[in-house]
Amino acid sequence: MDKSRKLSWDDILNQASELKPLDRADPSEAHLSSVLRLISPADEIADKSPPTRRSSPEEWSHLIERVRSAATRVREVETEAHEQELRVQELLERVREDITSANERVKAAETHTREIQLRADALLKAADERVRAAEERARIAEEWLARVYDTVASEFAFAQPEKRTA
Repeated sequence: MDKSRKLSWDDILNQASELKPLDRADPSEAHLSSVLRLISPADEIADKSPPTRRSSPEEWSHLIERVRSAATRVREVETEAHEQELRVQELLERVREDITSANERVKAAETHTREIQLRADALLKAADERVRAAEERARIAEEWLARVYDTVASEFAFAQPEKRTA
């Protein structure tokens, strides 16, 4: 067939009336499942000729039926596209809500973490102060213990026996 041959409206409408729904598409054409098929193989196009002024009313009726079928299919595709768009919009809205919710949870977790950190810092500071106070008390106690020892040692000084050497 000559590839430069232009398709007529009759050819296009004829092909549109013979469109396969997506669920019954040829498995070999799976990669084309989302494409509206308006043109069938070249052999089918070459066999059909468009009606002319001398064509019978039956041919014209057939053409009108093909136009109606094509228009119906176009409306179906538009409806499917609109429904798909609505589903995508709903999905996007749910994703936005999920992101907002996740952001709120992250902020709450960060706030909670800051509160825990502040409490931990306060507890560490209080513990450090208690350690310093305990160390100061221990130092003072050791000083008093040394004074008591010195006092006892000086007040109760005993004569040390001399060491004998043998």
